[in-house]
Amino acid sequence: MGKQLRRALLAGIAVTALLAGTAGPAAAHPRGPDAVVADWIDRNAQGLASTDPTDPTDDLGLLDDIAGGAAVVGLGESTHGSREQFRVKHRMARYVVEEMGFRTIGLEHDFAQGTTIDRYVLTGEGDPRQLVEGMSFPFWVSEEMVDLIEWMRSFNEAHDDKVRFLGTDVTALRELSFDEVTGYVRRVAPDRLGDLERTLAPIRPTGPGHIQWYQQLSEDERRQLIDTARDASRLVQDVPATAASMEREYAEQHARAIVGWYESYDNLEFGPEREVFVADTIAWWQRTIGGKLAYWAANVHVTSADSVTYRHPEGGWTGKTAGGYLEDRLGSRYVAIASVFGHGNISSDFTQPGPHPIGPPPAGLLDATLGTAGPSPYLVDLHAPAPGPVKAWRSGPSSARMILPSYAEDDDGAAYVMSVESLAAAFDAIVYSRDTTATRLLG
Repeated sequence: MGKQLRRALLAGIAVTALLAGTAGPAAAHPRGPDAVVADWIDRNAQGLASTDPTDPTDDLGLLDDIAGGAAVVGLGESTHGSREQFRVKHRMARYVVEEMGFRTIGLEHDFAQGTTIDRYVLTGEGDPRQLVEGMSFPFWVSEEMVDLIEWMRSFNEAHDDKVRFLGTDVTALRELSFDEVTGYVRRVAPDRLGDLERTLAPIRPTGPGHIQWYQQLSEDERRQLIDTARDASRLVQDVPATAASMEREYAEQHARAIVGWYESYDNLEFGPEREVFVADTIAWWQRTIGGKLAYWAANVHVTSADSVTYRHPEGGWTGKTAGGYLEDRLGSRYVAIASVFGHGNISSDFTQPGPHPIGPPPAGLLDATLGTAGPSPYLVDLHAPAPGPVKAWRSGPSSARMILPSYAEDDDGAAYVMSVESLAAAFDAIVYSRDTTATRLLG
């Protein structure tokens, strides 16, 4: 079913419900340009009864309408360090797994270490806290992440149809990928191991400061290392297919992850390589493992927009991100859900992760408009039937705070903003939480 037809059918259902008087009561809002939008949200949003991931998920039934036909659903967040956003997303992950048949959580995390988390949720091998402590973002190293991974393990202990964990990204370069690649070639084509090891030698990680080492190289030197990584990947692909197919698939993906890291960090500001890697990894996973997948990442990565502009105090960029590539490939089978908050505290800095206070957003940002509606938290379908002014608001340009990769200003966060040409083309739904507290970091 096409996306427009599906939305038209859902709109008809929603109109019927509205005429039947099933919509929630509208709250009083101050007069102003946002009043009609706030009133529409009040009539169409689903209030969420809890942010506790262990509570029943009956209040998330609207997800069936929003993502019922999706092969991949993007679960976004406006910061990596909001406890409330994380916990609501955990609840949504539970719902799409338990009620909608999704079987993979794909996180904005490096592929290599993600395989060790996947092994834990499948078999129980390893310690979940130690695995989380090894994650590549310091603000992922939290009690909330441990809770998510432990829930995945407990689900698998009770079900034959297992839920899996996928690191979709190239956020770290791991020795594990090199070990997996060389181990595979040693087993199936030992005569080619020498060539592979010589090719890999100059691109192996140099230590915790490898990214700084790489960035200080000249453009020509970085290009040479990228070419070397590609040569290594081709060597792996050229090995005769004598091993089990899944072993070969993983070895080739580890090799692609090495290439992806060098390509992506050639430009720290922005380049399409990282975003394409994410979309390619999700496509690879669904080809080899199968099943529906929830892609857990920042709003700026999950957005379906064909182009997004991101600005922060030190610069900015414009381009297509992973969700846009997923939309190109999957069409209506990709659904993007944003998460937005009002004010509170977050964890969001590489050297001093937090907590950092953040004030209410200024007028004009999407965050401020959503804050005029209530009660919080709520989930709203951006394709529900609406009057003309709301349709114009949804189809028009929109800007919202996107606080990453590192924030320590302790202000309103308005210097960190993502902008799209059309809100409804960028996201299918939004979860809004008025208040936030910082994620509870380990250690």
